[in-house]
Amino acid sequence: MQIIHEREGTNLVVYLVDELDQHSARTVIDALDRIVTLYPEESIILDLSRLTFMDSSGLAVAVNLYRSLEHSGRTLIIRHTPPQAMRVFHAAHLERKIQFIDQAGEGAVCRS
Repeated sequence: MQIIHEREGTNLVVYLVDELDQHSARTVIDALDRIVTLYPEESIILDLSRLTFMDSSGLAVAVNLYRSLEHSGRTLIIRHTPPQAMRVFHAAHLERKIQFIDQAGEGAVCRS
């Protein structure tokens, strides 16, 4: 698992690259916690376009990041979610808490 981050306007975009599964989830959570600490003002866009696989461990990653940002008054947006990963998020009803945007960057791809 590779994690890349860059500024995009007033947000920080974090790309998850490769597979997000039970073996990589703890490492990703720890890395995202460090990023949240290093960039205390920025809201985060989590870009999943470079994921090749995500299991339910991705839920823990997203929820942990959401809670960390919410605690400091910042927002999380998840974008470019692959269909398989979106099914996992949808099954957990995370669209009720986290905004998901489509490939064009407009509108939710999942509604409750």
